[in-house]
Amino acid sequence: MWVREHSRKARRLAFTRGLEKDRQDCYSDAMSFDVRTFEWNFCPTCGARLAMTYDGEQPRPHCAACTRFFYSNPVPAACGLVANGNALLLVRRAVPPCLGEWSLPGGFVELGETTDEAVLRELEEETGIRGARPRLIGASTQPSQLSGAVVVMGYVIEEWDGEPLARSDVSEARFFTRPQRPPLAFQAHRDLVAIYDALESA
Repeated sequence: MWVREHSRKARRLAFTRGLEKDRQDCYSDAMSFDVRTFEWNFCPTCGARLAMTYDGEQPRPHCAACTRFFYSNPVPAACGLVANGNALLLVRRAVPPCLGEWSLPGGFVELGETTDEAVLRELEEETGIRGARPRLIGASTQPSQLSGAVVVMGYVIEEWDGEPLARSDVSEARFFTRPQRPPLAFQAHRDLVAIYDALESA
């Protein structure tokens, strides 16, 4: 019995420490925390082991059977800035990374869709808000614990309808005026909100 209880306490402690480490990383300065990049070892098409081969610029993982090089590139993402008067829509994350912290609605771009389409899809998936006429205002490149690096594009949603609801991957969705805004979890989102605020103040 003591062993089981000790094991449960140890798991709870490890989980709590993991959440705290995750929270600290969420509020770290841009490009400042250590991130493991994804390493290509085997070809995802044929399963052959890859060999480092010069591609004309530098050695890259290469599959001789498929005659294909593999690259570690930043992953594209898009987030939306939805305003209701002088209030901005934010969501509380229900999944890691940055579980329980606030951010802009958004997510990764799917293969086969544009970044404009991605931001509208993510907005509706996370909040139920149906948006239109996304306007690109900027981009921010930051480290990512999932992919090594991410390029986040920020869009002002010029037209929208619906009431914000907590849906996929979020536990809360609501509008905040500028003085009421909670800290944002991701440096990229902080960068894009700063751009938005500067444009609104101009």
